[in-house]
Amino acid sequence: MSKLWGGRFKKKTDPDFERFSSSFQWDRRLLPYDLKIDAAHVKALKKCKVLSAAEAKKLLSAITRLQAKAKNGSLKLKENSEDVHSAVHGELQRLVGPLADKLHTARSRNDLVSQSSRLYCKEHAENIIHLLARLQKSLVAKAAEYQEVLIPGMTHMQNAQIISQGHIFLAYAEMLERAKTRFELTRDLSDVCVLGSGAIGGVTFKVDQKMIARELGLSRVTRNSYDVSGDRDFVLNFISASTVLGVHLSRIAEDLMLAQSKGFGLIDIDQVFCTGSSMMPQKKNADFVELVRGAAGIFIGNLTGFLVTLKGLPTSYNRDLQWDKRFLFDSTETCEAILEIFTRLFLTLKVNRQKAKALLSDESLYATDLADMLVAQGVPFKTAHDQVGRIVQFAEENGVAISRIGLDLLRKIAPKLDGGVYALFNAEHSVKMKKTQGSTHPAQIRRQLAQWKIKLKSS
Repeated sequence: MSKLWGGRFKKKTDPDFERFSSSFQWDRRLLPYDLKIDAAHVKALKKCKVLSAAEAKKLLSAITRLQAKAKNGSLKLKENSEDVHSAVHGELQRLVGPLADKLHTARSRNDLVSQSSRLYCKEHAENIIHLLARLQKSLVAKAAEYQEVLIPGMTHMQNAQIISQGHIFLAYAEMLERAKTRFELTRDLSDVCVLGSGAIGGVTFKVDQKMIARELGLSRVTRNSYDVSGDRDFVLNFISASTVLGVHLSRIAEDLMLAQSKGFGLIDIDQVFCTGSSMMPQKKNADFVELVRGAAGIFIGNLTGFLVTLKGLPTSYNRDLQWDKRFLFDSTETCEAILEIFTRLFLTLKVNRQKAKALLSDESLYATDLADMLVAQGVPFKTAHDQVGRIVQFAEENGVAISRIGLDLLRKIAPKLDGGVYALFNAEHSVKMKKTQGSTHPAQIRRQLAQWKIKLKSS
């Protein structure tokens, strides 16, 4: 196993411990960032006279070769390496010999690990922000397609009020916008150059940290070398942002599961995102959305696991932090895979307009409109609420629609009602009664759609 240390040791590492302590299976994902850091560090070592121009040129040429092979998939690193950084060092030794050993001047594996992890988080946060924008675009397109389809909106899993199906799709876009904000913070927390921090106290060579930051596309240099040696807040924030997003996606998935069930039959999920039953030929199971719903457990488990890892650690570097990558990579890759597929699912999703219309037969959906009508006629809302509740109860007990109850009977319960009450039992009229910003009124939905299209145009 290739190592970056060992001079003070006389005994070989216990082989079982060596295998257990290896992080290569996880941090091999950091390869492109490790090579990018190596190139920037070579230039910094040349500038402070640790490397001659010829040495720097030779090292940069070797690094470029490794980058090209890594990009086309032909770079084969030793599987028994302690970590990706050791594996890269071994490859450089093979290409340039002892010159590779100079690369670790003025650099600890601590700041190398931290920096490569930060570059990973920054890049993948950007990617997730992009994937979220794509998913939002598919939701906005679906909202525009079905903005005039009215359905029973639910609270407590009970029919509540009539709303537009497009309004619900736009609600999902709002949820994802908050998720984007969290990943933007994650990106910003990762956008710092920590090279030059050494193990904890800095390095004795005057490496140009600002130049390194520019080479790595970073906006600032760390203010405290001790802090960054043990800082994994950027990882914690990434996993936390993934967890909140995972919970959002789980709730959306649950909406879809209910809406596609036979009891509702409101939406149809394309069969390319479904599976069948090995026993029951008729089954079309919406397995993708079930897996999304279940994936919330992965995100929550990773966040909890890393929080427990961090709790009680001294503030500088400790080997416990090696576990961060297992949690981070699992959450990242699961999140990106879900977002990719979810976008295509929404683009192909269909809403059953006839079923939506049939679901509006429950006239208790107009109860709030009825109470508001009484308020407009001078009845206190608490009194109106009580009167309409009794009307709904009367209709249920007698198995009759509210709109079929005669005015004389209605007025025995709510004396202020007049013949205009029967005009309320119309879905289009109900949504048009809403007057507030962000409501389900058709004009408000059109406004939201226009705003989203402008917002997402450059995404």
